[in-house]
Parts: sequence; C-alpha cells; structure tokens
Amino acid sequence: MKPREFIKPGATLALLGLMTWLAPLAPIDPWNLVSPKKFASMILTLAVIQAFSSVLERYLGTRMGAMVAGFLGGLISSTATTASLARRSKLGSGGRQSGGILTFLSATGAMLVEGCALVIAGASEVRAAHLIVFVGPLLATVAMIYGHYRTATDRRGMPQDATFQILPILKLSVFIVVILSISKVVQRFFGENGLLVVTSLVSLFEIHGSVIANVQMHELGNASAKLLSTLLVISIGASYISKVFLIWILGSARLRTQALKCTLVLFLSLAISWMISTGVS
Repeated sequence: MKPREFIKPGATLALLGLMTWLAPLAPIDPWNLVSPKKFASMILTLAVIQAFSSVLERYLGTRMGAMVAGFLGGLISSTATTASLARRSKLGSGGRQSGGILTFLSATGAMLVEGCALVIAGASEVRAAHLIVFVGPLLATVAMIYGHYRTATDRRGMPQDATFQILPILKLSVFIVVILSISKVVQRFFGENGLLVVTSLVSLFEIHGSVIANVQMHELGNASAKLLSTLLVISIGASYISKVFLIWILGSARLRTQALKCTLVLFLSLAISWMISTGVS
C-alpha cells in the first residue's frame, strides 16, 4: 500500500475517533433509544474493520487475512464484522467471497471465546456445565474454519473493492441502530420479568451484555446454575440468528448459502452442548 493510500482512511478514522470521544453518552431522542456515543462507536468500529481487513488481506493473503480480521473484529463487535463482510461479499471477486465465510466463522469464534472468558471472570465459582455450553460451538467453528481454509482461494495484493468508503459504513450503522432500537422497544413491551425473552432480544446483536448480566444474576442467587446454562444457550443462539439475518439481507447469494449451512451445524453443536451441560449440572 502506498503512503498516500493511508491518508483518507487515517484521517477518517481520526475524525471518527474524535467524534466518538466527544459525543454524549445519554440518549437524545424522546424514547431514550439512541445514544450518540454508541452510534458513533458503531461507525468507528465498522470503519476500523473495513480498513484493517483490507490491509491484512494484502499482506497475509485472502485466507489468513480473512481469519485474523474476523477474529480481531469479532472481539470488538462480531455483529459489525458480519455486517461489513456481508456488504463486501456483493462487491468482491471470487477470492474475496471465498474468504467471507472464514471471516464469519472467525468472528463468531471470537464471540464465543470472549463470552466464555466473561463467564470465567464474572463467576466466583466456575461450573463445568456453563463452560460446556461454549465447547461444542467452538469445536464446530474450528473444524469448519479448517475445512474452508483448505478449500478457499488464496491471493495477495490489494483487492479491487478495497477502496475506503464512508457512505456504506454510515448506511450499515443506521441499519444496525434501527434494528437495535426496535429490539429495545420490544424488550420494554415484555418487561424485565420475561427474562428468557429479554435475553434473546439483547443477544440478537452482541451476547456480551447479556452474559455479564446473567452471570451477575446467578451470583446474586436470582438464577440457578441450570437456568444460567439455558440463558447462555439462548444468548449464543440469538446471536447466530441475527448474523444469518444480516448476511441474508446484505450479503451475496454464495455467502448466504455458506453461512446458513455453517449456522445449522453451529446450532446442532450448541444443542448437543446444552444437553451435556444439563446432565452435568
């Protein structure tokens, strides 16, 4: 990448970072749904993922670059990473599209690793049943990453569709924020007593918030060990559903098919892990 090619993405990221830092955290709308800081953070996250992915693919190749970008992006926001790769899949050539499923799987894998770490860090006594919930999907994810890595087309060099563009990022951010706002409205309608419903709604885009909340409920004695396992399963499952939805709306036909097949395998592994964890607890 030539030095001048860094100017536009570098200046954009710096400006977005400043806007995120200065933006107020408190919602400004009458319904208390949209926080300017969270909206700016979403835009910044998508911009970082887009810029970082292109650089990694140039120097590491399509396969390894897609995996590393997916995992690191998934640690930041697996939802934003999925939305970004879905949009790019419609613009990319065969090499880029073959790497899309690797990014998807790596992002979901990072989500699981982070969720498992949150359970370990948040619980005073870590139970095997709660960790088993994550084991099946993680093993299935690693196996599918290995399979797709072997068959994916690899190439180096800057992709033709790697030009840094802010407008598509803004559109994706608005789309995600709208969906999040709708889920918050539905959450308020059901109320806090509908714990299973609330957990599934919160987890539609990121499981981390619901994992932290549910672990703390367990620590306070408001949720049994068996119920916590169920809530963790719901969080993971809801997150898978939202990612397939994003890919179905924004992604290419090829990525849709691949993501749907992989997600069915992930759901099967999640169900098996749940049954095993129930027996252990």
